[in-house]
Amino acid sequence: MSEEQIKNKLKLVSQFLSENKNLHALQILNGLILEVKDKEIYFQIAELYESMGFVESGKKILLDLIEINPPNDKFKLFLGQYLLRNSKWFDAIEILNEISVSNPTSLFLIGYSYMMLKEFELSREYFKRFIKSAGDSEFKQEANIYLANIEYELNQFNSALHYAKNAQYLYADFWELNLILAKVYYSLEMFTHAITPIQKALKLNPKEAIVKEFAGKIYFKLEDFKKAENYFTEFIEMSSEVSAEIYTLLAKSFLKQRKSEEAKLFFELALNIDPAYSPAMIAKKELI
Repeated sequence: MSEEQIKNKLKLVSQFLSENKNLHALQILNGLILEVKDKEIYFQIAELYESMGFVESGKKILLDLIEINPPNDKFKLFLGQYLLRNSKWFDAIEILNEISVSNPTSLFLIGYSYMMLKEFELSREYFKRFIKSAGDSEFKQEANIYLANIEYELNQFNSALHYAKNAQYLYADFWELNLILAKVYYSLEMFTHAITPIQKALKLNPKEAIVKEFAGKIYFKLEDFKKAENYFTEFIEMSSEVSAEIYTLLAKSFLKQRKSEEAKLFFELALNIDPAYSPAMIAKKELI
């Protein structure tokens, strides 16, 4: 097939795609790779399959590309990223482990995959390996954010604080980092320190329910019960599921403001969710 014929076919593909005729475009591209072993065509087919929801077909075409192109680290990295985009965590880990020695970015992606699987200790191992080998990689500070979150999940709060502070170098205005900082300070009972990051998170992302939840918890510990009431109320309005703990903390916030009827109502809501939740049971009995 001549270069001119290839160009014409690719123009026709572009035209079909602009008209949302994906199957027509796919038919031409699948015909092209039989004659033209061009990696860009493989990538285009995989991404087209992906956009149509045929993720496994896209994976297969990328595996074909890897098979015919040794050495193939960059193609395995592309496939790993493709699998991550489609939440194929185990498949991504398998393919990326094959290049983890030669390609530091794969360590970051494996760490991310394990984090999404809630395998936090494995995730921590890979993120740490990535940071050691990453040099000046743009992902280095992002890895610090993920490590901060992982250490928080593993109740390693001092370590979480260390990684969160490292990430502040580039991500000081990132709402999730500020939320992590607030959560860590809260867990370390450094409630005054938690004010600045939680307020920053509230400003950066006022529509995120979990930010309201932790703002309520922090202000409750600081005995600013009016603010705690406001943030807990906003959290409840934004959430489809609310725990007995939050209803109880809101009830106690009302109680501290001498709003007994409101307190009684929310203690009852807490016990409707969890009849055995002792903080609500004890507080309601004392109220009576």
